[in-house]
Amino acid sequence: MCILFYLLFLLLYLQNKISGLSFIFILLLSLIILTSVSIIKRKKEYKRKLTFAICILFVLFCYELPLIFYDATTHIALLYQPPEEIIEGTNIYLLGVNSVEFSLTKSKLDVSKILERQHIKPLTIIEGANKDRYASKNRQILSWLHLKEDDTEQMKKNVSYYLNQTDQKTNQKIDAFLNRERIGGDSGGLALVLSGKVKNGDLQNEHPIAITGSIDKNGDVKPIGALKEKIQIASISGISYMIIPSENKKEAIKIRKAINSNIQIFDVATIDEAIDVVEKINEK
Repeated sequence: MCILFYLLFLLLYLQNKISGLSFIFILLLSLIILTSVSIIKRKKEYKRKLTFAICILFVLFCYELPLIFYDATTHIALLYQPPEEIIEGTNIYLLGVNSVEFSLTKSKLDVSKILERQHIKPLTIIEGANKDRYASKNRQILSWLHLKEDDTEQMKKNVSYYLNQTDQKTNQKIDAFLNRERIGGDSGGLALVLSGKVKNGDLQNEHPIAITGSIDKNGDVKPIGALKEKIQIASISGISYMIIPSENKKEAIKIRKAINSNIQIFDVATIDEAIDVVEKINEK
């Protein structure tokens, strides 16, 4: 019953019916009630059952407690961030999106007004959803417990593996990027690998190419988020070519049509395919 009770209110939270603070308060109140009943009850059989339920609920309460730190974020604004050529002269541009969190804002219009006063035009304003907050909280807990490696740390390992033959100066520039305090994910992996290969002379590139995509240890290119904003950034910046993960292809077609962009988008599933695309672009 204790688990069912918890799952009921978790479901209400994930469906945005209750706030994270309310969810935590309900769990705390339930703990207090069960503990009080346990003190009052004298029969050992009841006490054992209640003690077991209290222990389970206490563990769940501790697990969900960090939600109170995520609850205040009501909106996120995604802003333009200039494409970055990590290694000068490679014409390989990494795409990133600048995100700003807003606390206790009532609507997207309120966020727009705040940004307008600062003369900032957002690409997108996202209303915070409890599912996203819950996922962020879970990732953080797994990271604290060392059960899941941070995406950025994994990207560092994968990029280093594919660039272990590059010269020292190339590695220094890539390492400088990887050691930044806030990279914001692993979607720069493919761009870093291609930048290193161009700089090392393994690949020739004379055309500005915007690239986004995470990579794994097998050389596969994985899907990324904020694709709409990245296509917008590449288009605004005047870049004619863009390489994205194959799993984002359908989404990219819809986005390009919706924003009426002329940028040529190539999708790749592996690092080798990305290399082939860069070579084909330079044959034109």
